[in-house]
Amino acid sequence: MPLRVWITDGSLPVFADTQRLTTRHDGPFGMSVPYEGFVDPAVSSGAVELEAERVDDVLCLEAEWCVLTEGLPEQVDASTPVRLQGLIEGKWMNRLLGTKRWQPASIANNLLADGPGIETTLGALAGDADSIEVAYVSEDAGRRTFSSTLGDLRGHAVLHLVNEVLELMRSTGDHVDAIDLGALGERAAVVNERVRMKAAALPLPLPHASKERLVRRVIADGIGMRAATEATILVTRRDGTEAGRGTLTWRAVGA
Repeated sequence: MPLRVWITDGSLPVFADTQRLTTRHDGPFGMSVPYEGFVDPAVSSGAVELEAERVDDVLCLEAEWCVLTEGLPEQVDASTPVRLQGLIEGKWMNRLLGTKRWQPASIANNLLADGPGIETTLGALAGDADSIEVAYVSEDAGRRTFSSTLGDLRGHAVLHLVNEVLELMRSTGDHVDAIDLGALGERAAVVNERVRMKAAALPLPLPHASKERLVRRVIADGIGMRAATEATILVTRRDGTEAGRGTLTWRAVGA
């Protein structure tokens, strides 16, 4: 059965089809950036096969943490026990071009890892030992890996983000099975790579213009996942034991 997951974006552009939040975090170049997002009602767990809708579709994958909401109280604090799991956020990169909409690129192509997850508290998110790794074969750039650790969550107002999404769900009468925390850390996504972000920021750091330059460069470099191959996600605890895993494949139009 599909899961409902709040998908978070913490990048500089403000999109036209998202719910903008008041919670802010430390964004690129030291800027304070508000979070935004939406509910994806069709997230698979453990394994998924996606089908492209356009002949020019280019799929990139990001390594992200989720807070599972089962058993959470209405409001959490730093000492509240939580369970974290890894998420592949899929992005059809070409669908971000020429638009200020985000959902067409990011909805119904996400995968939550299957497994027991990592038990911790939102006040104890630190260190590089607990990790997510997403790996796939790209079109032209060989094997690509993206990763995130619990240490990457520091400075990103995770506690406030989770509480605001929980409050939003209560106020709208909606619910989610997990709250995605976004692509945090330079290694979590190709669009987070500092060299790429700096290059895209010139000549002027206008959010959507920079986004267009960044996305076009990613596509030109062939970093998108090769169709008909398998991507993996592996979540590992600090003691080296497995906390979650999953696989994602996609088929091109007409394949």
